[in-house]
Amino acid sequence: MADGMTHRTRSQMANAAGATPLLKFLAGPHAGAIASVWPAPHRDFLALPAARRHAAAILLANGARDLTELALAVERHKDASLARRLMGSGETSGLMKALSRMGETLWREEQYGRFLAMFNQPAANRVLRHMGALQPAQLEVVFALPTRLHEAAVVAKVPHLQAARDLALTMVLVDRIHGLGASERLAKALAKTNSAAHLFAKAADALVAQRFVGIQAVPALPVPFEAVTCADALGALALEFKNCLRDFQHDLVLGRMAVFRWNGQPNVVLALRWDPAGWRLAEAEVHANGEAPVDALRDIVAALARVDVRTGPSVVTLGHRLRRHPHGDAETVGQDWRDRLELGELWD
Repeated sequence: MADGMTHRTRSQMANAAGATPLLKFLAGPHAGAIASVWPAPHRDFLALPAARRHAAAILLANGARDLTELALAVERHKDASLARRLMGSGETSGLMKALSRMGETLWREEQYGRFLAMFNQPAANRVLRHMGALQPAQLEVVFALPTRLHEAAVVAKVPHLQAARDLALTMVLVDRIHGLGASERLAKALAKTNSAAHLFAKAADALVAQRFVGIQAVPALPVPFEAVTCADALGALALEFKNCLRDFQHDLVLGRMAVFRWNGQPNVVLALRWDPAGWRLAEAEVHANGEAPVDALRDIVAALARVDVRTGPSVVTLGHRLRRHPHGDAETVGQDWRDRLELGELWD
């Protein structure tokens, strides 16, 4: 491992083209940078324990400039010294042991960043220490959960990222439904559940309102929003935009739904729905049921947030999804910003 260390210079360093197929397989996006420190056939790097290979990738991703010194640190420094270099003033106890459980294949830069951030948080750190082999998908689950759910007994029952995101949303909505403090009580209850089915059923049950408070008043929206307040105006808007808004007249009369025209660029028709968690943006479309442009949609969502109108699924949809997660048959929401607004839910 030491051969060539004292003779390594910048002029001897290989570039990405010098990475062998084995290194490209193991190091992925880091292969070129690693080949610049440990030239082909990369024996010194491949001989390192997995923890030190991961450490090398993290240091390179963080912009290490002195490649000879980096190689010396990764190959020769004691675990405690290397851990301090990786974490700075952050938590270092057990770091190298955790890196050794990350497997042989190197992770992406953002995945390492997520891991280090969680390792430096006491609650998340305790969860990581309870895990066996560490994989990016597992860390995404932990990262998506709020800190109050960073309990090994909870994390072990969360099957995938969508389930974690739905639990995180549930924690927000139960406070809207039952008042501040409800999510803290729910977190304690979830930690005591004895199975994934029990955990997700309890989370779904928490979305059911216990007091019959009635429907809240439609939020007052400023210009350029224009409220639709009568059947004639609804019919004219439906005709102009060539959509099916008139099918929802009954819900509008009952107060469970509100329709607005957004006089922007372009004009957009909005539908808000009420449920026990408050008013929610259910749909936003342009002419002939076309999708609203993202820039316009961002402006609309920001304006609605200022009057406490939320986005995302209804409590009914979320509750159904929670109950299905343990059985692997709940749908997955798309990953981009628009997908996660979950527009189009008009009937529940």
